[in-house]
Amino acid sequence: MARALGFLLVLAALTWGAVRLAENPGEVAITWQGYRITTSVGILSLMIAAIAVLWAFLSRIWRWLRTGPGRFMEGRAARRRETGYRLLTQGLVAAAAGDAKAARQFGAKAGRLVQTPLNLLLLAQAAQLNGDEAGAGRYFEAMLEHSETEFLGLRGLIVQATKAGDWEAARGHARRAYGLRPDTEWLSSVLFDLEARADDWRAAQKTLEAAIRAKLVDPLDAPRRRAVVLAARAQRCRDDGADEDALALAREAHKLDHGLVAATALAAGLLASRGKARAAAKMVEAGWKCGPHPDLARAYAEIAPDEPALERTRRFERLHALNPDHPESRIALAEAALDAELWGAARRHLEDAAGERPTQRVYRLLATLEERQGGDAEAIRHWLLRAASAAPGAAWLCGKCGAVSDHWRARCEACDSFDSLAWKVPRTAASSEPPGDIKSLMPAVDAALPQE
Repeated sequence: MARALGFLLVLAALTWGAVRLAENPGEVAITWQGYRITTSVGILSLMIAAIAVLWAFLSRIWRWLRTGPGRFMEGRAARRRETGYRLLTQGLVAAAAGDAKAARQFGAKAGRLVQTPLNLLLLAQAAQLNGDEAGAGRYFEAMLEHSETEFLGLRGLIVQATKAGDWEAARGHARRAYGLRPDTEWLSSVLFDLEARADDWRAAQKTLEAAIRAKLVDPLDAPRRRAVVLAARAQRCRDDGADEDALALAREAHKLDHGLVAATALAAGLLASRGKARAAAKMVEAGWKCGPHPDLARAYAEIAPDEPALERTRRFERLHALNPDHPESRIALAEAALDAELWGAARRHLEDAAGERPTQRVYRLLATLEERQGGDAEAIRHWLLRAASAAPGAAWLCGKCGAVSDHWRARCEACDSFDSLAWKVPRTAASSEPPGDIKSLMPAVDAALPQE
């Protein structure tokens, strides 16, 4: 509406001016170097208008001659970029679909039209799809020169180094990538695993603490992961002879997770060696409540290695009472009773520990009982034969690959999984003899014993 009104006002002004000129044509005279030109005002106005139009036309031609080639080149470059990005998109789609040939062709064509770091990514993916890991590595290396693709290039190099088993190179690339984006969840996990694989538990702890602060680790899992790392550091310090550091780390790990047997046993042993028997006993008893284990029983026995056997038995009765239904509690008390020559108590506890499926360890302890009690060779042989066909007991078993370890480690040596070892009976460990109450076997053994 405003534009129409303005147009009408301009048209009215021009009409009024034309009418005024027609009513009053006037006369204009121009004298220049002896020449005199006389005309009306209207004609002069038309001449001025014509000169203005001609000037505008010539100005436009000059501007086109001056800027036209540049605009032409810019337009051509824009068309090339558009075509290049379209080819790049098609190549990325082909790579995602697993078409290595098409991805490589689109990448080569796009590279001739547009220079972008994304083209390096496409060519790297095409090379990987084609099985050319060396070529892919060169493209990933080239991506490191561009800030936009440096992180992505490092990820590609991490994957390549991991596949090749070059863990140190993978760790170096992961550290560089971590410096760029420390809050990336997958990278934090990868770097932690690589540091754990290298047994660099101090660096692994720093990475874990940073991940916890960044909320990249489940808060419910964080204490356990901290405890495992601290226990691994404690073991390393113990092996290096730094017992004070080992004790501090093991105690901290025990505070975070009473059920971490390795930390509890290590801390209790170091405390006992320093004469802190009460603190060591409390630590073992706290761990025993979470889950009895032979290592804890040994640590409990070593708290007072010179005490009389009967005193030790009474002390183990207190330990047994903390978790009375667990087979390991009964076995630990049976071993203490054996040392105290309490044959009846030892036999009773072993029978209770055996349950319906006795393990090799229980049968061997029964053979030891017969030997110490004065049984003949036939009774001992009977239990040893039973042990040979019985199911093995619990062991440190990896929950990821099923490998069995001789002692607890923070990571499985077979598959390098972190905190995957658990004290349990292997699934394939089944007795070759049918389940039954061990008490039913006792008459045959009693018959072989010397009669009073």
